[in-house]
Amino acid sequence: MDRTDESEDAPESDAEAGTMLARTWTIAANFRTPADYDIPTVPIVPAERSADGTLIVRSPDDSTPVMTVENPVLVRR
Repeated sequence: MDRTDESEDAPESDAEAGTMLARTWTIAANFRTPADYDIPTVPIVPAERSADGTLIVRSPDDSTPVMTVENPVLVRR
Protein backbone atom coordinates (compact mmCIF):
# COMPACT_ATOMS: atom_id res chain seq x y z
CA MET A 1 0.00 0.00 0.00
CA ASP A 2 1.43 3.35 -1.05
CA ARG A 3 1.06 6.25 1.33
CA THR A 4 1.27 9.92 0.45
CA ASP A 5 1.39 12.93 2.70
CA GLU A 6 -1.51 14.56 0.91
CA SER A 7 -5.11 14.03 1.88
CA GLU A 8 -7.40 12.31 -0.61
CA ASP A 9 -9.62 15.41 -0.67
CA ALA A 10 -6.74 17.87 -1.09
CA PRO A 11 -7.34 20.29 -3.97
CA GLU A 12 -5.69 19.21 -7.20
CA SER A 13 -5.24 22.70 -8.63
CA ASP A 14 -4.75 26.30 -7.52
CA ALA A 15 -8.30 27.07 -8.67
CA GLU A 16 -9.71 24.41 -6.36
CA ALA A 17 -7.51 25.64 -3.50
CA GLY A 18 -8.80 29.19 -4.06
CA THR A 19 -12.39 27.98 -3.97
CA MET A 20 -11.82 26.20 -0.69
CA LEU A 21 -10.11 29.26 0.80
CA ALA A 22 -12.97 31.50 -0.34
CA ARG A 23 -15.43 29.10 1.27
CA THR A 24 -13.44 29.20 4.53
CA TRP A 25 -13.41 33.02 4.47
CA THR A 26 -17.17 33.07 3.91
CA ILE A 27 -17.78 30.77 6.87
CA ALA A 28 -15.45 32.82 9.07
CA ALA A 29 -17.09 36.09 8.01
CA ASN A 30 -20.57 34.75 8.75
CA PHE A 31 -19.62 33.65 12.24
CA ARG A 32 -17.31 36.64 12.84
CA THR A 33 -14.48 34.48 14.19
CA PRO A 34 -11.74 34.32 11.52
CA ALA A 35 -9.12 33.37 14.13
CA ASP A 36 -11.04 30.15 14.81
CA TYR A 37 -10.37 29.16 11.19
CA ASP A 38 -6.66 30.12 11.29
CA ILE A 39 -7.32 33.13 9.06
CA PRO A 40 -4.92 35.97 9.85
CA THR A 41 -6.24 39.44 10.59
CA VAL A 42 -6.64 41.68 7.60
CA PRO A 43 -3.94 44.34 7.46
CA ILE A 44 -4.97 47.99 7.49
CA VAL A 45 -3.84 49.48 4.19
CA PRO A 46 -4.29 53.22 3.60
CA ALA A 47 -6.05 54.11 0.36
CA GLU A 48 -7.45 57.25 -1.20
CA ARG A 49 -9.55 58.20 -4.21
CA SER A 50 -8.39 60.88 -6.60
CA ALA A 51 -10.75 63.40 -8.22
CA ASP A 52 -11.18 61.16 -11.30
CA GLY A 53 -12.23 58.14 -9.17
CA THR A 54 -8.91 56.30 -9.32
CA LEU A 55 -8.18 54.31 -6.16
CA ILE A 56 -4.60 54.60 -4.88
CA VAL A 57 -3.44 52.02 -2.33
CA ARG A 58 -0.42 53.13 -0.32
CA SER A 59 2.21 51.29 1.70
CA PRO A 60 1.45 51.48 5.43
CA ASP A 61 5.17 51.96 6.13
CA ASP A 62 6.14 54.94 4.00
CA SER A 63 2.96 56.01 2.13
CA THR A 64 4.39 55.28 -1.31
CA PRO A 65 1.81 54.13 -3.88
CA VAL A 66 1.72 50.34 -4.11
CA MET A 67 -1.18 49.92 -6.51
CA THR A 68 -3.36 52.22 -8.61
CA VAL A 69 -6.78 51.05 -9.77
CA GLU A 70 -8.49 53.08 -12.48
CA ASN A 71 -11.80 51.22 -12.43
CA PRO A 72 -12.36 49.60 -9.00
CA VAL A 73 -15.22 47.12 -8.67
CA LEU A 74 -17.14 46.51 -5.45
CA VAL A 75 -17.14 42.92 -4.24
CA ARG A 76 -19.02 41.17 -1.48
CA ARG A 77 -16.86 39.88 1.30
